[in-house]
Amino acid sequence: MSVTQSAPGFATAERDNRAARVSAYAVVVAAFVGGGGYVPAALFLPLTLTWTAVILLCGITAIVAGHVARFRAKRLGLRGRWLALAGIVGGWICVLVAVLALAAVVGVIGGLAVLIDS
Repeated sequence: MSVTQSAPGFATAERDNRAARVSAYAVVVAAFVGGGGYVPAALFLPLTLTWTAVILLCGITAIVAGHVARFRAKRLGLRGRWLALAGIVGGWICVLVAVLALAAVVGVIGGLAVLIDS
């Protein structure tokens, strides 16, 4: 089935770019996880690592899906090119936040180790 055809009884799926929506949704999920999980994560280390892992996975998903969506939009003339670009940028921001959070956790653990040794 081509992009412009659809099964009988279904709404036409012409000019639809699902990868662009996946990219944007991944960034939204990362934002909800990051915003809602940050305060309790600061109090409990395993929750911080889980929070960081979820945001990192959402960021990577947004980057990959965004690049796929931009490629499809350019090659097939689909919509969602700017939404895909927003997903790529948001995905890189999520990766940056996850790496900074991981660096902070490693720094806190290292600082505590130095305090315990002295």
